[in-house]
Amino acid sequence: MKKGFISILTLFLLIDCTAQIIINKPIDVTIADINFNPDVISENKIKRIDVIISDKPDGSVILNKGAGIVYKFNETGYITRYMYTILNKKEIEEIHHPAIKKHGKIVQKASTQTIPKYIHDTINVYVFYDSKNHIISKRIKIGDFFHCYYYQYNEYGQIRKEYHCKETNISGNNKEFILGEQKIISSEIFEYTKLTNTQIKKKTLNDQLNVYKKAIINYDDKKNKLSENAEFIVSCMRQENSYQYDTSNRLLKQTYTSNEDGEIKMESVFDYDNNGNLLSEKKFKNDVLTFEIHFIYDDKNTLIKSEVDRDYLNATVIIKKYEYTFY
Repeated sequence: MKKGFISILTLFLLIDCTAQIIINKPIDVTIADINFNPDVISENKIKRIDVIISDKPDGSVILNKGAGIVYKFNETGYITRYMYTILNKKEIEEIHHPAIKKHGKIVQKASTQTIPKYIHDTINVYVFYDSKNHIISKRIKIGDFFHCYYYQYNEYGQIRKEYHCKETNISGNNKEFILGEQKIISSEIFEYTKLTNTQIKKKTLNDQLNVYKKAIINYDDKKNKLSENAEFIVSCMRQENSYQYDTSNRLLKQTYTSNEDGEIKMESVFDYDNNGNLLSEKKFKNDVLTFEIHFIYDDKNTLIKSEVDRDYLNATVIIKKYEYTFY
């Protein structure tokens, strides 16, 4: 899920797990664009998913820029590592072809071919859990530095504290992390007050223990989050999240509005097949369709085989092929 879509309690999420590989519900801690169902991952003994990405700009051929995504899972189906590439720069490589002679005559002149070369950076995200499968930390490696987020939970499975730190690794082995320097960038404390069986008041405190944001969270009788409306204490800024579900408890629409940088509305609309698998997502910004995602499943209608994304703003189609490694 993208920025702005605040998540439902992990406790409620675990109660509502289904047999589909994608859990399309708001979550507490976001790791990747897709939230995989650990039950399905574990049942199918999936160890790793590799996603190979190609682009097809409108009016052009398919381009393989070397981009990709990797998901790694433990044996209980929870993601432990997430890797993805971001384009750093594009270079042009020249290949010179000499002239071809036959019987002393030039039958093909010398030529120079230009080939684009794409340079990527790889972002690594490492995920750690407690005995209840709550995410207690995620460590993001960017270059030589690590940004780490630590989470503490209360007795109801709600996030009580969150710390954002910048860290260094003093291990000489890239596969091993030994903490060197650690600098706390920010910290937040969350306080919850139960108003009714379907409504919670949430306060967010900064590192000086001052309340700077208040929110009201509403749920339905099935513990699905219906809305979360937040206001900042010292400004007029507000954030509103709303969620709509069908009779089968599937998320149909989520909407985020804010006046942080002018009035903005972000909306996603979801479609499912008869088995409850997520088929598509349409993203809107201020009621304009900007992005569309389509999932294609295997013959058993269980695992994602490929994904086709339409980027309307950049006039391109993104093609993703899924490959699986099993335990």
